[in-house]
Amino acid sequence: MTTVTIALLNTLFRLATVIVLAPCIGLLERFVCFLIPDKRGADPAQLEMDRLEERFLQHPALAIEQSREVTTAMANTACSNLTASLDLISNYSDKGFQSVEDKLGTYLMKITVKSLNTRQSEEVSKYLHTISDFERIGDHALNIAECAKEIHEKNIIFSEQAQRELSVLQQAIRDILHLSVDTFIESNVSGARRVEPLEEIVDTLCDEMKSHHIERLQRGVCTLNQGFVFNDLLTNFERVADHCSNIALAVIELQSDSFDTHEYVRSLKQMKDESFAEYYDEYKRKYSI
Repeated sequence: MTTVTIALLNTLFRLATVIVLAPCIGLLERFVCFLIPDKRGADPAQLEMDRLEERFLQHPALAIEQSREVTTAMANTACSNLTASLDLISNYSDKGFQSVEDKLGTYLMKITVKSLNTRQSEEVSKYLHTISDFERIGDHALNIAECAKEIHEKNIIFSEQAQRELSVLQQAIRDILHLSVDTFIESNVSGARRVEPLEEIVDTLCDEMKSHHIERLQRGVCTLNQGFVFNDLLTNFERVADHCSNIALAVIELQSDSFDTHEYVRSLKQMKDESFAEYYDEYKRKYSI
């Protein structure tokens, strides 16, 4: 039998197989869909939580990787929710929000009882330190959205100066949020060191804006009704920046094998090293009101 004959027989066999199985394509498709359910319509947050399976706990490295994936998704969700809530302030529309589950924290605590090497223990500590911050950012996103709803329903219009100041502050919040989330996902220490100076700028902006609002009240430019929601926005913006700072500090401390957050902040602000001052001055010029 020649090679040409073998090739011809092989082609005829494949063609016959296709002809025989063609009527069964629909049945085969349903069978495959039964074996592998389509989850495209499922809740994305729940799909991420499905990664946290108990059987992975027998393999800490795999369990930690699954936790990293879920925490990253949590960070991106918090970032998206806050960004959407900021957009509502100037362009309001009804929007729903999902609560953050505590399953990840429970899962991470179960990992800690396993035999972990030093690096694995540090990774678990980083996630345990940051998941609450991501959850709180989600809470503040909801608070900001509620402020936007109040502004819309009560037809509150801020003065031109207040609107301009809010625009500057919102941009600073967007930037510190994206910076801290990217820093966390990439474990980027150099990026993390830029967060704390920006957090101080946010604090300074909020203090200045509160003072400016009091001045506008005294001049009769603004009203107390505007002031309540204005101050609520500033408070939530400050809290978001604080949590962003905590996330960046967790990344830095993981690199330096230390989780003494308060001591790090204290020494950082006391030293005011060259890079901190450089970043602070850069942000001060960028977010001037």
